[in-house]
Amino acid sequence: MSADVLWLLGGINRALAAAILITAFSLLAYVLTHNVFSPVGRAFAALMAFIVAVYVGDVALQGVADAEHVAFWLRFQWLGIAFVPAAYLHLSYSLLRTVHTQAPGGRYAVITAYVVGLGFLVLTAATDLLVWDGVYSPGTAHLKAGPLFWVFALYFAGATVGGLVNIGVARERSFTSASRRRLTYLALSFAAPTLGVFPFLVLAGLPSGSARPLIGVLTAVASSAVMLMLVVMAYSVAYYGVLAPEREVRQSFIEYLVRGPFVGICVLTVMLAVPSGVRILGLNRDAFMVLAVVGVVVLLQVLIGMARPLLDFLAFRQDRSEVAWLRELERRLLTTTDFRQVLENVLIGACELLRAQGGFVATLPAGDIGVLNLQASIGDVGDVPRLPDLAEWLRGRMSAWQQRTRDGSDDFEPEDVLARDGRLFVALWSRAAGAPLGVLGLRSALAPEAVGAEALGLLDVLAEEASAAIEDVHLQRQVLGTLRRLLPELEDVQRWQGDALHVAPASASPLLAPEFPALVRAALRHYWGGDELRKSPLLNLQIVRRAMRESDNNPIRALRAVLVRAIEVLRPPGARDISADWMLYNVVEMKYVQGLKAREIARRLAVSESDLYRKQRVAVHEVARVLLEMEVQAAKSRAG
Repeated sequence: MSADVLWLLGGINRALAAAILITAFSLLAYVLTHNVFSPVGRAFAALMAFIVAVYVGDVALQGVADAEHVAFWLRFQWLGIAFVPAAYLHLSYSLLRTVHTQAPGGRYAVITAYVVGLGFLVLTAATDLLVWDGVYSPGTAHLKAGPLFWVFALYFAGATVGGLVNIGVARERSFTSASRRRLTYLALSFAAPTLGVFPFLVLAGLPSGSARPLIGVLTAVASSAVMLMLVVMAYSVAYYGVLAPEREVRQSFIEYLVRGPFVGICVLTVMLAVPSGVRILGLNRDAFMVLAVVGVVVLLQVLIGMARPLLDFLAFRQDRSEVAWLRELERRLLTTTDFRQVLENVLIGACELLRAQGGFVATLPAGDIGVLNLQASIGDVGDVPRLPDLAEWLRGRMSAWQQRTRDGSDDFEPEDVLARDGRLFVALWSRAAGAPLGVLGLRSALAPEAVGAEALGLLDVLAEEASAAIEDVHLQRQVLGTLRRLLPELEDVQRWQGDALHVAPASASPLLAPEFPALVRAALRHYWGGDELRKSPLLNLQIVRRAMRESDNNPIRALRAVLVRAIEVLRPPGARDISADWMLYNVVEMKYVQGLKAREIARRLAVSESDLYRKQRVAVHEVARVLLEMEVQAAKSRAG
């Protein structure tokens, strides 16, 4: 029974080692594709790369038996083991940089750690001073400690503790709850590489026969914990250097985990669960494995799709209704191809209804009834007409349609179909505005009177579908045009949000207060009231502290100087006047620097007082925006 237990535990631990390799490699790929421009992301990627090297050796050892290859893979693992302590320090140093704090020794300590790691790797590869050939039994291979292994053990422990201390310092100096929460996750999961990488067997050797089941269980628990902690570490790092909203990062990470490592581990489990040399349903193992792996991959994709509500709950939580609405909006948006296909489907139905040889839909540019722009066509339509009498007919039908609407009737009549030059034309209307949108033309010799009432009703339905599509696309283009103009501003907001998370080392940065524009307005209102300015949270800004050097260490004078500098950024080039370009600058400068009354400012700028107050609010927000940019630039120059 003991042999069976040991065999089972050995199989579980081998599977877990392979699962950790899949997870670490997947997280490495994720960070390199999502956070490669972040110093924290690059440091974490280095740590994952060294962990991958260790577990590549661990998995490879399961498939070799001769002593020569076992020795090679045992020493190959030190390509990761030797550098993990340096990667620890590298990651913790990068985290400290995000809160503008230097670790002891700075980047030189990190470089030194990598050089020391390279030295240990050379000692492992070329000498027996660090480790030497040990036990090569299948499933129990390990090296033995050399005379200098204790030096490496102290170095590993010191780097790990130092990295953990650095993360603690970074957490204490973070000034948002989100940053502190992520650094807490990192601190709690920071032991993962130590548990998974440090060669404990080099020190302890192989356990006795009676202790092996317990050691196997503890190893399985530790491996499971390592895999979980690696995921938590990657989740915490995923937010650094990314300007996307938090919900988007969370969704991307969860979906990647489910479709990447989770699917890979499931496939691996199926492959390891089927023993070699067996036949299942008459199939040999290789044939069965092909079917099983394909089936598992396809089935998992179906299950992941069915689990979308649960994944959305994990990713979005409070924002689920808004995200569902955005997805519905995305599903309903029409591309140019979609729009053309909708119109073509309408034309197919109309041609079949009236046995027409072909048809087209042409739209009218806004305010120009005499011009038609072809949007879609099928069959033989000839040239799209540009006839003056078609324009007159549209005008006439518009008046008749509006009259019918006032009378409470919108029935489709034969007069709504125009026959001209072997074509039938049906007007397309905006039901909301009562204006023509275009025409639906059919190549048919039928007279309108020859079209039956039932066919007219169906033709009216098809015309309404085409009209609705045209109206939707017009509205969509207006909305998208507005969004295109707003995108640069939205990108600026995200950039400021990302930068502002790390612009101040204090825990009470006014930049992070939602009422920051109100703080700026209060400071401007008390521009000449020194005692009130002494209480302003804006005194904590770096740009104000820097300005104190030029203001005789007077904080009030420094804040005034910074406010004036921000106001002057709004000043357009050239001579001062009362044009629209100068409006914001004039309003804020006259109101707060000159101290003029609102009535006097309105008279000088030739605006009403109510309009002046609206412009004043806009001007204050612009000053707040400028102050934020100045603070971000100051933080970047300090970090650089």
